[in-house]
Amino acid sequence: MSRRVSVTFIIGRRTRRIVDHNSQKGTIFPSLINHPSSFLFVLFRSLYTTTQNPKTLPTHRCNSRHNDLQDAVNSFNFMLQMRPLPPTSNFNKALGPLLKLGHYDIALLLIGKLHFLGIQDNFYTFNIAINCYCRLNQVDFGFSLLGTLFKRGYTPNVTTFNTLLNGLILDDKTPEAVELFKKLMRMREIEPDVVMYGTIVNGLCRTGNTIRAVSLLRIMEEGSCKPDTVVYNTVIDSLCKDRMVDDAMKLFSKMNEQGICQDVVTYTSLIHGLCNFGRWKEATRMFMEMLDSGIAPDVHTYSVLLDACTKEGKMKEAEGILEVMIQRRLDPDVVTYSTLMDGYCLQGHIVEAMRAFNTMAERGLHPNVFSYNILINGYCKKMKIDEAMHLFQEMPQRGLQPNTETFNAMLQGLFRSCRCGAAQELFSEMQAVGIIPNSQTYGILLDGLCKNGHISKALSLFHMMESNGLHLDIVKYNILIAAFCKDKKIETARALFSNLSSKGLDPDVKTYTMMIQGLCEQGLLHEAQELFVKMEHNGCLPNDVTYNTIIRGFIGQHKCYEALILVEEMVQRGFSANASNCSLIVDMLSTKGQDPALREVIKKFMSKDSHGMHDIE
Repeated sequence: MSRRVSVTFIIGRRTRRIVDHNSQKGTIFPSLINHPSSFLFVLFRSLYTTTQNPKTLPTHRCNSRHNDLQDAVNSFNFMLQMRPLPPTSNFNKALGPLLKLGHYDIALLLIGKLHFLGIQDNFYTFNIAINCYCRLNQVDFGFSLLGTLFKRGYTPNVTTFNTLLNGLILDDKTPEAVELFKKLMRMREIEPDVVMYGTIVNGLCRTGNTIRAVSLLRIMEEGSCKPDTVVYNTVIDSLCKDRMVDDAMKLFSKMNEQGICQDVVTYTSLIHGLCNFGRWKEATRMFMEMLDSGIAPDVHTYSVLLDACTKEGKMKEAEGILEVMIQRRLDPDVVTYSTLMDGYCLQGHIVEAMRAFNTMAERGLHPNVFSYNILINGYCKKMKIDEAMHLFQEMPQRGLQPNTETFNAMLQGLFRSCRCGAAQELFSEMQAVGIIPNSQTYGILLDGLCKNGHISKALSLFHMMESNGLHLDIVKYNILIAAFCKDKKIETARALFSNLSSKGLDPDVKTYTMMIQGLCEQGLLHEAQELFVKMEHNGCLPNDVTYNTIIRGFIGQHKCYEALILVEEMVQRGFSANASNCSLIVDMLSTKGQDPALREVIKKFMSKDSHGMHDIE
């Protein structure tokens, strides 16, 4: 009896919620839920949902994988024709290849076929079905089967709960997974194994809770269930991604001390982390240590090295890495080629990027959305909008759905090429096909409309966003403030600026600088100077652009001494004048004659920046 109570305690309201929901579908369900065949009901009901969800349909695969799938299904169906029928355990084993291929929906259909033919399932069949639901992001059906499993008199084991915990994490429900884990620990009915601990560690790392993951790792180190290579790898990778590479290195050393084997994943994570910090010597040493340990780099390792080279603009080295991969009979994947393409685009070498794209297709690889996004963005930056649009239109023909990043790249390209009408049409199309615009999308729209002279349309869009409760950050305010200042509509810019505090936003250095420039250009020098003083009082330090802007304002009003006082202050803070202001200061000296005080200030300035010094002497 106590076990039954604890079971309800484990699954909580989750199963009850599914049951209540399903019972509303018709009167047949209440009689089925208490019947042994409820397993079959849940199976087929969920499979209807699964097959209606495009995300869970079998994806296009190469011929060999298709043949493997067909062989697995044929083998299962052949067993169904055998007389006498093989034991249930044989059918469970026959599902293994399907699970390895990731065809969880087809595995569920075959399990349903067993039930339909009256072939008895067993405990392991339940575990397989629960795993399939979890892998298909239908963890609620997994918990529903858990309830049915109890009714059949089975007791779930650690594998059952490991599967459900993983399902929650895959379904972005890590807090619920952690809560279930804590309940299992308190009840002590299930002895957590290293897989269960590793599952929770993985969930914490996936959600950015690396510090909590490290704490759980420490508990494992001090307890009876010691962490293995996989657990250490998960934490090391997360630490590197969180830019805590030194902590990751300490864990790596600890693995050595405790005799835990490092593998290619361990080394690759650390190499990636070190490369991201530009610590090339350490990354190289780590790579050599991996080779000396007899651990062969895999495709991911080489992709990490290639990515590091492309980000540093070392394209020759990147090409060399690709050649080494091929020589070692490691087939570069879509990620590898996409990384190379991105590197070429960053250098403005769009022809080479397109060549890498074509090579990928020639090698039998299928470019993904990310691959297309790189090329589309690259063409747009080179102002080759027609080529970008051709790729954009090609994507659906290849079975690829453009995502938010794809539309953002195209919108930016269209606005930069002054094709505002086409950009607005594309934005309407984006919404029509169900792609949700993000913050960057709206920023591109506001910026594009403003820079193409459609400021009133930009303001209307801004107000629409505000009325719809969309997040308006300082970047979007800056876009409009800059546009209205440039359009000499300082009153509107001032109103937007004054509205920031009521929205809980703090002006940044760009906001202040744009307002100061707008005020100076309107001859409101006194107000500009007040704002300049106020920004530092509010904790926002002026930068070189701010100084140059207000100095130019003072020079424009022929307030030479005030300008040069600011020049001296700017120099003391380590900034220097831009070329335009240097020229103005030199002109100012020539009109002011040989004032010793003025010359002394200018010399201090020119010692920091020697532009035009020969004109002063």
